[in-house]
Amino acid sequence: MLFVLINMILLFSLAFILFYTEKIRFLKKDSSEILLDILKRYPDLYKAFKNTTLDTMTFSIPGLFKAQTLEKDSKKLDDCYDITPQGLAVTENYIFISAYCYSHKHYSVIFMLDKKENNSLKIIILKDRTHAGGLVYDENRQCLWVCSAAKIHGRVSAIFKEDILNYPLSKHEAISYYHNINFPTILQASFITMKENTLFVGTFNKRKNGVVLKTTFEHEDFDNSRKEESIRIPKKAQGMAFYKEYCLISQSFGPSSSKIYIFSNEQLSSGKLDIKNALKIVKTPPYLEQITVFEDHLYAIFESGARNYREKTAKFLMEVLAFHLPTLLDTVE
Repeated sequence: MLFVLINMILLFSLAFILFYTEKIRFLKKDSSEILLDILKRYPDLYKAFKNTTLDTMTFSIPGLFKAQTLEKDSKKLDDCYDITPQGLAVTENYIFISAYCYSHKHYSVIFMLDKKENNSLKIIILKDRTHAGGLVYDENRQCLWVCSAAKIHGRVSAIFKEDILNYPLSKHEAISYYHNINFPTILQASFITMKENTLFVGTFNKRKNGVVLKTTFEHEDFDNSRKEESIRIPKKAQGMAFYKEYCLISQSFGPSSSKIYIFSNEQLSSGKLDIKNALKIVKTPPYLEQITVFEDHLYAIFESGARNYREKTAKFLMEVLAFHLPTLLDTVE
């Protein structure tokens, strides 16, 4: 018994030393070298990153060291050191990043970035301490959908584009939601995406398959069909995105490598996405959260750059990354 215990201690000590040796090695390099060193361990992802046709391939995530938002009890502006990024939406001009307070002491926020200038424009304070697991921009209704909070069911809420643009830089109160959609059959809306005029709202489940509910808007207003279709998805799903005839699912939990599963839209229509039938599986660094598509690029955000995750992996990322989708999909059969 003593021999086993000693060996366990030695193995733990070795892992500890290797972990922090790697971190020290990274700290001696600049951020671009660190990023490339991490991505080189994931050949498919690295190739798609190198083939990116954008002027800007990375976008720094604001607030990872400190961000100002409302304190939960006093409702006064306060410094939050536990901001954790989750959701991601990309438009022609802007990048939106949702984040929550890991210690649950502050209200959640959305960071608004200027995509072309690659700088942070403002912090938009949300109405509660929602996990804010997903964002998607709705061109037809000119609003940003966010996974919001409800006591016993899933909910997504719409924020008007004009309210976002007019939200002042120094405002100390939460932005208003224009419209809410409740999903009574799920406990939480964990992530969200859109395809054409249909909203897809998914749940994260650590132990068993998750569920995506889809609801379609009939017109350009907020009237949506209440006939919700259910789709079975892999466990530990963190995000969903569409590109041409493909559906992509991000999966992540813990410090091991995350994955992006690539399915066909035909498989999606069957109502079940099984990882055994994935057309391709792309490994990524750990703690991958939402993925989203804009034109020919896949944008990905990781929570590993947040304070409470930086100590859990040497492969932490503090940027939104863009990947060339035709390259990522070039071997899909």
